[in-house]
Parts: sequence; C-alpha cells; structure tokens
Amino acid sequence: MKFKLKKGKGSVKSFTDDKGVDHVPGDVVDLPASYDGVSWLERVEKSEKVVVSPAKIDVAAAVPLESPLKEKKKTK
Repeated sequence: MKFKLKKGKGSVKSFTDDKGVDHVPGDVVDLPASYDGVSWLERVEKSEKVVVSPAKIDVAAAVPLESPLKEKKKTK
C-alpha cells in the first residue's frame, strides 16, 4: 500500500525503509498493509470496496424440516 509521511504535528523527522532509503515528511512510500492506522502516515490509495454477490437461496433449505423426533402415542 502507498502511504504519505505526514508533515507538521504528529510527524516523524525521517523514516528509513527496509532497503535503507531515508524518507522525509511529504514523501510517498510503499509499505505493508500492517502500517495502516499508524498516526504518522496517511493512506494515499483508497481502500478497496469488497463486492459481495447476493446469497443464493437453496429452495430445499428454505422449506422447514419436520422434527426428527416423533411424538409417542400414549397407551392405556
């Protein structure tokens, strides 16, 4: 995911990535999604909306089933 290092209050002076490159506030860096929500970063990419198709209704599942327990008849 792409993040931008915040400027001003709540920012960091610099950030060194795993390749050893130093970044300053205002730079855009590519970081794992685990960095999402960190206070000194702003997400550049919009979050992807998950599209879920409507559930298919199985006709057999929609019919109520009879109770597997049968009532016992009283004998005299």
